[in-house]
Amino acid sequence: MRFKTMFTSGLLAFGLLASPITQPAASATEFSTDQKAEIEKIMVDYLLENPDVIRKVFGLLREQDAKREQAAATERAEKAKLVLASKKTEIFNSDLDPVVGNANGDVTMVEFLDYNCGYCKRAFSNMLTLMEKDQNLRIVIKEWPVLGPQSVEASLVAVAVQKTDPSKYWDFHKGMMTLRGQANKETALRVAEKIGLDRAKLETMMDDKETLKPIEASYALADELGLTGTPAYVVGEELIPGFVPVTTLETMIEVARKKSS
Repeated sequence: MRFKTMFTSGLLAFGLLASPITQPAASATEFSTDQKAEIEKIMVDYLLENPDVIRKVFGLLREQDAKREQAAATERAEKAKLVLASKKTEIFNSDLDPVVGNANGDVTMVEFLDYNCGYCKRAFSNMLTLMEKDQNLRIVIKEWPVLGPQSVEASLVAVAVQKTDPSKYWDFHKGMMTLRGQANKETALRVAEKIGLDRAKLETMMDDKETLKPIEASYALADELGLTGTPAYVVGEELIPGFVPVTTLETMIEVARKKSS
């Protein structure tokens, strides 16, 4: 009986056993140092002899973690819906963002991306497929450089290209998304030069505070939407965080098209 009482008290004291409502848990502060050492030894010995108890405890902890994660995910999804409803102009029709595909398309897909994101580069082939198959798709690209200073440099060059000559942006974007190696200021400027843009003019524009505005706006929106990495998409009323197969995007686009018709 003494063993059982001390073991149960030990579990209660160290938070490994829920306290019954009708029997208040003993506080760990009620035990002396020697008593706590004895309890710990008893607990260790018991758990080593009864590994099923450990598995049960960890199972309960996993269930609790899963419930917390599900609750947090639900909360993030609800918050994102509110943002999508209240920030439609900033998300879909900002003057700061380049548009590719059909500028007058009946469905808009928004992509948050980073030129150093491997998944974004994988997703680029999806974009090409969608543009080829769907002539009514409008695509908004949001520069969201989350992978360090070099990504910021590359995005600043991209914004400068868009400001300097919007007609050259798509060629620049293709060059960056198929670029091998690190994307940074130098490699981005080389891509821009290959399509006929002036390096000096772009570098001057990169230093203009206005060039940073699209990136700042993307950061603000991503924060409100609860995004944690690139790529991320918005299609219609749906937020799609992370890389997904092209078939998933096609389905979301079709759903958005039906809702808008």
